[in-house]
Amino acid sequence: METESPPAIFRDANQDGEHPGAMGQPAAFASEPGLARHFMAFGAAVVVVWLGLCWLAAGEYTAWRASESLAHAEHDLRQGIDDMTLGIQRTLSVFHGIPSALGRDRAVVEALKRFGDRPDLAQSSKERRQAVLSSDPRLAELNRSLAGSVEDLAAVSVIWLINPAGDAIAASNSGKPDSFAGTNYSDRTYFTEAMAGRFGHQFALGRVTNIPGLFFSAPVRDGDRVLGVVAIKIDLPYLSSWVNQANAFLSDNYGVVILAQDKALEMRTLPGAAVVGLSTAERIGRYKRSEFTELLLVPWGSAGHPSLHRWGSDGVPYVRMSTILPEDDLALTVLEPVPRIATMEADRLGLFGLAGSLGALIIILVGALIHHWLDRERSRRNRVTRQRIEYLATHDVLTGLFSRSVVDQFITHGIAGARRSGRGLAVLFIDLDQFKEVNDSLGHDVGDLILKEAARRLRQAVRGADVVIRQGGDEFIVLLFDLPQPGDAANVAGKVLAVLNEPYTITDPPQTLSASIGIATFPEDGETPSLLLRHADMAMYRAKEGGRAAYRFYGAADE
Repeated sequence: METESPPAIFRDANQDGEHPGAMGQPAAFASEPGLARHFMAFGAAVVVVWLGLCWLAAGEYTAWRASESLAHAEHDLRQGIDDMTLGIQRTLSVFHGIPSALGRDRAVVEALKRFGDRPDLAQSSKERRQAVLSSDPRLAELNRSLAGSVEDLAAVSVIWLINPAGDAIAASNSGKPDSFAGTNYSDRTYFTEAMAGRFGHQFALGRVTNIPGLFFSAPVRDGDRVLGVVAIKIDLPYLSSWVNQANAFLSDNYGVVILAQDKALEMRTLPGAAVVGLSTAERIGRYKRSEFTELLLVPWGSAGHPSLHRWGSDGVPYVRMSTILPEDDLALTVLEPVPRIATMEADRLGLFGLAGSLGALIIILVGALIHHWLDRERSRRNRVTRQRIEYLATHDVLTGLFSRSVVDQFITHGIAGARRSGRGLAVLFIDLDQFKEVNDSLGHDVGDLILKEAARRLRQAVRGADVVIRQGGDEFIVLLFDLPQPGDAANVAGKVLAVLNEPYTITDPPQTLSASIGIATFPEDGETPSLLLRHADMAMYRAKEGGRAAYRFYGAADE
């Protein structure tokens, strides 16, 4: 039977090695009037009048073209910012509703009733709080439920439950090295807002993960009494589609750029940003830094065009337009370049020269060729940019593997193919056992190189029709399609263990890592993507508990 491959989600838009960037500005052309000597005496007066008319006409023409360019830029900018604002507002309304819905769950309410008023927890160390919380079987069940919710809600990275003292008593990442459980969040704005009975929101760097994100919260009530807070975090990289054009960025209510297509702009400030009014402790608590670099954004200085600004040092004026989202303490700013205004005088001189130049025809032909080339180059670079954006939305930047954002799509496709063909589908959940120790001892640079090498080995260990996905951190997912027997996944798992166990010669001496693999098969272990992933994950943890460096199939005993 012919192997059915999953659909190609995206190919690298940058295979030619070029990096999409800003287009250069075409050079202005100028030519000498070149008056003929034979007509100098008789035609002097005519030439003076003619050149005067050409100068005036060129000035009027270039001014009109500049105004037209500015009007078009403002129109496109206004339309683009309206579209982006609408998309952001729709997304934020969904994010605000998630913690509110979770706060009505009976298990959440009961957990806060048991651990809400616990002075012993508030006065204990974080390690002691984690030990007490991890020993409660009902909290363990709630943690698993929250983790399942995170898997179902692709946008949400973490969900956690906070008691009135500000201590996280349950979290979707409980049991992991970056677990929020036991951490105190009483100083966070989103916590104080929710404890006051309102929906809370805040931009900040994660206290445990240091990953920037948007935090949303809602109070958990028992009648009129607020028992605690449900909070969720949305990692900013997931929201990159919000700023879907160059020179667009999102800033928080203190004027700090938190999201931009150009990542070099992030964590810089708008001119006159209110963040300078915060204390050093407040800035460090919110942003993990005390000093900020202000964006080079100043008025262009044209009395006729007050909306123009100078952006950086490229000498091109930009139209600046901003819209404020007051309910979410965010502001969207977009800059649109208007290069024609910067070249008005050059254009005027060029037209003046063309009117009296014997080489007008040559200049027109050259100008037409330059315009054609620029237009084609602009189209090509725009296409490359669009393809690159789509690629980054579906691939992991470090390893080049597919990212977890497409795992459900692949599994859904595989399930449909398995139902048609009657053959098997297996999900392998892989975790590098000793990666954290290597990463902590040798540094993140070495850790990144090991992850890239592990990704390369995984790609070589499976068939071309199978899919390798980076789940995050040191976790990978391998999807095996069109298996004759469910047990065939064991052969692949053994091969994967063998290649991952080989020494990594990145360092001297080489590093030796093992892997733990959990296997879930369709339809035996689940008929939905979330269920197959969850069961493969559970089987992987069983493999770890059994001594690591092994694989394990999911079974009823894993529940």
